[in-house]
Amino acid sequence: MLELCFDMSTRGALRVAQHCGRGGKGAVGVIVAASDQGDPAVAEQEARRAAEAFRRHQEELEREAIPLGGDPGDVMTLSLGLDMGDIREPLGEVRHQLLKQWYDWDEVADRDWGRCLEAAEHLKAVGPGDTVRIWVDRTPASACGLLHAASLLKDTKAAVHVVALPPWRERPDGVVETYLGWGEVEPERFGHFLSREEPVPPLALGAMAHRWEVLQKENAPLRAVVNGQVRSVGEDFYDDLIRRHIPEGQTKIAPIIGNVLGQERPGIGDVWLAERIRWMLSTGELRMVREDREMFYSSVVERA
Repeated sequence: MLELCFDMSTRGALRVAQHCGRGGKGAVGVIVAASDQGDPAVAEQEARRAAEAFRRHQEELEREAIPLGGDPGDVMTLSLGLDMGDIREPLGEVRHQLLKQWYDWDEVADRDWGRCLEAAEHLKAVGPGDTVRIWVDRTPASACGLLHAASLLKDTKAAVHVVALPPWRERPDGVVETYLGWGEVEPERFGHFLSREEPVPPLALGAMAHRWEVLQKENAPLRAVVNGQVRSVGEDFYDDLIRRHIPEGQTKIAPIIGNVLGQERPGIGDVWLAERIRWMLSTGELRMVREDREMFYSSVVERA
């Protein structure tokens, strides 16, 4: 069984999920720090209670874990961010250079790019005796990744299954958890979603591949999930969400982006939102009050 996902975080979680809960206890590190405000003894006591609660939570996860099984080498990712930018050549150098802009270190970017290229070659080489299980969440990048993966798999005759992340899940204790991306799911809980695994018929795989070809021809600056379908949209698609969280008066850029991601949950990363704020500054819609050249998110802006 080959496991496929569309971001590096989920890749790591899947590798842990393969063998979690099998008798081995994971190491849990806890840092206990006393606040420099108020009573240090009270602060330390609260920190120790939090550490104990965290330890109990980890033990509960281990008890409830359903391991996926398999080999870590069978976990692949196409972490290509295909909801943004030029997609005419998803595995070409233009995409490589775009992805490098999102990394702090070129070495890490090149390593992850190499993993994506290896995954693509592996997928194109699978055959009738192979099964590929794709972990899809509710983000635009994942939706685009699924369509791209379908284009790589449509002629392989491999069995293709999909595990789609639901918008919510009720735990046995009655707590309802809401989800947008697999990054919000603890590795120990991945196995609980195997009941949602469904085979993808060849005709459906072909239809998804065709949809990807259409999107490539349109080659819009951005793609979003609209009414359940991946659609080409303009680069200003999320601008109104940004405007909604620009307060009156002066504000740092970081809380604007944080509020959009936390409250609107658009499923897109902070990089695109930051670029749109730069665009608003360039057009005069926003005014730079105090620029931080080293940390753009710490810059202070206001409405013009």
